[in-house]
Amino acid sequence: MRNAAPPGGVRPGVALNVEVVGDAGDPAVLMVHGNPVDHRILRAPMERVFATRPGWRRVYVDLPGYGASPASEQTRGSDDALAVVLELLVEVAADRPALLVGQSWGGYLANAAAEARPDVVAGLAMLCPMTVPDRAQRDVPPHPDVELEEGVGAGADPDDLREFREIAVVQDAHHWAFFAESVLPGLQAADPDAVSRIEEGYALAPTGAPPFAGPTLIVAGRQDSVVGYRDAERFADRLPQATLVVLDGAGHHAHVEREQVVGALLGDWLERVARTL
Repeated sequence: MRNAAPPGGVRPGVALNVEVVGDAGDPAVLMVHGNPVDHRILRAPMERVFATRPGWRRVYVDLPGYGASPASEQTRGSDDALAVVLELLVEVAADRPALLVGQSWGGYLANAAAEARPDVVAGLAMLCPMTVPDRAQRDVPPHPDVELEEGVGAGADPDDLREFREIAVVQDAHHWAFFAESVLPGLQAADPDAVSRIEEGYALAPTGAPPFAGPTLIVAGRQDSVVGYRDAERFADRLPQATLVVLDGAGHHAHVEREQVVGALLGDWLERVARTL
């Protein structure tokens, strides 16, 4: 199901593209994308995870200014984006707690949403999460010098291939297909002005809320040159029920570069959360 209009409960003037997969009566899993991509960064890999794990309702959203969601003057930084996530979270949770999955900036927002509303969040998963908004302050490794698999990107636009090579640690056909089908379209769809406004207010205002205490999974790529893994290690120390996994041979797209391992980790997390519902 796709909603071209804003779902009920989300603030007037903010229209969201939302895709829901699964049965209405199942507990919801709200997926929050990174910046400046859209829901497609999670859609195909997560659906492969859930293909053998029925009983969950997956909710994929494009935040304002990303993907098919128009930009909104009301969304001028991460605090405003968080307000949208919180309103959508409350709506999809309905009468039972929901789960949150966030990738990169989406992990930053998902964690803040879980802190703000632990009463409606049953579990939190963060994939290569942004934990330090200021890029200059992040503890990141250099991007590794890896070899492009033969035939990958043949005939592609050189700028697109260069962008892939700047983020990909595993530069094989599987990752290139994902990048071409699920990352590039999001990059191209993002509203540049909306992205600039978000990044001008990238850091969330401190709230003093305690860390989320429910089942938590944090997956980081050891070669992630975008957000790094050491900041995620420090962040995980705050969370009482966090499983932290740092995957070698993975960068900022660890959920695709090490898809089988991440799928198993997500499956274990889902089992832990299910026991609490």
